[in-house]
Amino acid sequence: MTEADTTTLERDRLFTFRDEETDDELQVKIPEVIDPAYGMYVWPCAPVLAQYVWTRRKWIHGKHVVELGAGTSLPGVLAAVCGARVTLTDHSRLPRCLGNCLKSCQANGVADKVDVVGLTWGEFPPEVFQLPGFDIILASDCFYDTKEFENILATLHFLLDRSKNATCWITYQERSLIGLDCFIYFKEQERQIY
Repeated sequence: MTEADTTTLERDRLFTFRDEETDDELQVKIPEVIDPAYGMYVWPCAPVLAQYVWTRRKWIHGKHVVELGAGTSLPGVLAAVCGARVTLTDHSRLPRCLGNCLKSCQANGVADKVDVVGLTWGEFPPEVFQLPGFDIILASDCFYDTKEFENILATLHFLLDRSKNATCWITYQERSLIGLDCFIYFKEQERQIY
């Protein structure tokens, strides 16, 4: 079967964020492709991290934000809609996934506020050293494969070293005790991990 023979199921998911105190409301549309590739659909922790971004929308305005393993980019796109300058990253050898990041930006009118960059965890080619410093590092559902933990931690450490005052906002679904232990160890070693 060739790629042309396969049928892909695509849909747009609408996420609504509300502030009960101020009646502020915002909707973000995220295009999904039901595909075995990890970054083509919204994972369970992305709406949780996006809600955290929403509750800090006034603080995030004007900040420089990077999202690791962005996939469909819900938290990063929401940050851009709330006024942040955003860099979305995902695996450098997955052009469809990077294209889906851009599609999410276009669907929400923030393509001009967002850079989409290929960044493979644990790899540091010369262009990675040209990334600017960041105020906030977002990572949602990145700790899903224990074989990648060391690479993710190396990437987080690299970005935090280059961004001395950065905070890191991570949402994590417990899938194994190894993953939880690894995450707790990293949190104890680093600063500003939420």
